[in-house]
Amino acid sequence: MKQIYDFDRYSPPVLNENMLRGELEKRRKKRQTILLAIGGVLFEIAALLMGVLTRESYPVVTLACLCHAVISSAGSGVIAVVYAQKGGNFHHE
Repeated sequence: MKQIYDFDRYSPPVLNENMLRGELEKRRKKRQTILLAIGGVLFEIAALLMGVLTRESYPVVTLACLCHAVISSAGSGVIAVVYAQKGGNFHHE
């Protein structure tokens, strides 16, 4: 195992249970965010597929699905840009 700290020269980093719990919470939120993003993409694909498959029978449904996909994708893109510019750190305390 690679040793990342030289304890002979420096004192070990301060670490407590709250810091470890905070790190676990951060990882859990990151995992949830990724799953939510994947779910959103899958929902958009399903809406587009429904729109394409119903274009012959129900043109109004096709138009609604395509409009929803365009508006939703634009909104998601704006949110992603804002989140990336903020650095992805939103702390609510």
